[in-house]
Amino acid sequence: MKNKIILYSILALTTTAVSAQDQFKIIGKIPQVGNEKMILLNYINSEGKNAKDSVIVKNGEFTISGTTAYGNKAYLTLFPVKREPKSRSFDYIDFYLEKGTYNITTNDSLVRAKIVGTKVQQDYMDYNAQTADLLNQFKEISARFAKVYYAKVKDTIAIKTIQAEARPVHAKIEAALDAFIFSHPDSYVTADLILANKMMVIDVVKFEPYYKAMSKRVLSGFSGRKITDKYNKARQFAVGKVIDFTLPDAKGNEFRLSSLKGKYVLVDFWASWCVPCRAENPFLLKAYAELKDKNFEIVGVSLDDKRANWMKAVETDKLPWTQVSDVKGFQTEVAVRFGITAIPQNVLLDPQGKVIAKDLRGENVNKLIASYIK
Repeated sequence: MKNKIILYSILALTTTAVSAQDQFKIIGKIPQVGNEKMILLNYINSEGKNAKDSVIVKNGEFTISGTTAYGNKAYLTLFPVKREPKSRSFDYIDFYLEKGTYNITTNDSLVRAKIVGTKVQQDYMDYNAQTADLLNQFKEISARFAKVYYAKVKDTIAIKTIQAEARPVHAKIEAALDAFIFSHPDSYVTADLILANKMMVIDVVKFEPYYKAMSKRVLSGFSGRKITDKYNKARQFAVGKVIDFTLPDAKGNEFRLSSLKGKYVLVDFWASWCVPCRAENPFLLKAYAELKDKNFEIVGVSLDDKRANWMKAVETDKLPWTQVSDVKGFQTEVAVRFGITAIPQNVLLDPQGKVIAKDLRGENVNKLIASYIK
């Protein structure tokens, strides 16, 4: 009996320790905020799910506590308790939440608040300090570009001038991003930066250094697990891999990719709503016309979710090659299996069905494809 009591005590202590390690506490002081104000916290709980908590600000102070796991982006919002139903005015700030105690100080607004208390939050503040000026500069350039690009009468010279102005700024942002990533391998901020900026379309060879840069601790977090999942899927879709799938064609008949074995095949992932995809179609048409009699074929995989839109785009763009889709958008099985979350993307297969090149695009795509055909 005595041994059982000791065992139960050990288990109880262990459970308490596990729970305590994920606890956070946020202490805020907003002396000039006024009355009838509320703080809302949006965060990731210890199960990795989105969670919310709120508290009334009393005498310019508030405290929120709870449990989380790892380090994740969180948001604090300040608003009147009796907010107007149609009001869209928000005073908020983002930060990184993990176990520990946070102190928030500001006079009357969260947007000007300073949040300190944990290592991951300090990492986030450091990254923001290093990139703020560059990001603001790029934002201003982007605003000018959008105004010119979407004007009724496009000024092509102005568009090219602004694009040329943006390139060196963008390069500096990328350099600052990489510098932070490789100098902070054990930061949860690094995982989120990689997930947001380096995984839209994954080139396995180029991405591998980023993956290897992260510590095991960071990869065990919620963002780290997403990165590993996407990376593993991309590896199935990499150069050297044999791929195959079955999808309905435009007539509703089952089409199997391996039925084209013996040919060079460009598998093109696109959709009717994807402007960059549609812009590539004239170049692919030229390549198809030149190479279709040289053991070459194209298979278009539409990630549309409406058949009518898919069929109209095929007709409008006059695409003569095989088209397949189950009209499930990015939830189509082949997109989920290979981790395709952005388009356009394509792969070139050799006659054995093995990937030999990826993302061949542009006005010279006919020459690029031809260089692989023996």
